[in-house]
Amino acid sequence: MKLRNITLASTILAVILMSGCSTKRDKYLLFQDPHQQMTNQTESQFATSSERGVYEYKIVPNNRLSILVYNHPELSTRDVRAQVAPRDERGVLVARDGTVDLPLLGVVRVAGLTAREASNLLSKEYAKYIRNSHVNVEVLNKRVFVIGEVRRPGKVDIIEDTSNLLEALANAGDLTDFAERNSIKIIRGTMEKPIVETVDLTKISALSPAKMTLYPNDVVYVQPNRERRKNLSIAETLPGIDIVGRVLSTLFTGKQLTNTRVFDINSYQEYIGR
Repeated sequence: MKLRNITLASTILAVILMSGCSTKRDKYLLFQDPHQQMTNQTESQFATSSERGVYEYKIVPNNRLSILVYNHPELSTRDVRAQVAPRDERGVLVARDGTVDLPLLGVVRVAGLTAREASNLLSKEYAKYIRNSHVNVEVLNKRVFVIGEVRRPGKVDIIEDTSNLLEALANAGDLTDFAERNSIKIIRGTMEKPIVETVDLTKISALSPAKMTLYPNDVVYVQPNRERRKNLSIAETLPGIDIVGRVLSTLFTGKQLTNTRVFDINSYQEYIGR
């Protein structure tokens, strides 16, 4: 009976551990693609998009613009509050239709223009009302997103039009000890047609502009290594192990109770009388 109980408990424990390792370990990996052919195609598109020469960011809806009209602070978006407010709250917001509402000019469409093109456009428009108009436009909320095995995941602001992978990882607090350093993914493009590049930071060949350059709204995903996924899987199986422990405890307690004689005072007195 005792051997049967041990065998039953061992079987339960093995099933729990095996199911945890086989079904839960890989769920901690994001952006898994079962079709390797699709991954290869997107990587080639990524290389093409990264080798297109000088890149200038184009304004899109929900951007925040800092608009400085020289010698005319009343027409500018910069003020005392702008020096201390978060970048997401400074300047003027580009509406969903790609326009901004400005003093004197009213509604002006700026989406699809670079900061330089927007500066030239507004300078010409303000020239209709003021002399020697000179406007400087800056996009304030350009950023990339770093997630996964980094110490401070989240958004990383970009001052210039582009950044690079090492700078973004440094601003995110560097990689954790459980980061998969040879398989860092950079995702860009649209939701319908994402472009993915895998960067192996353990190789010096990864330090090339085509692989390291980041553009606004790129997503950097540092996936966990095998050790990390194994630890997370084990952590999820601990409740199951606790259940097995309780089952074992119940089985052995029941066994002990069945072998324990109930004390009978009459039998004891008869034994003493002998």
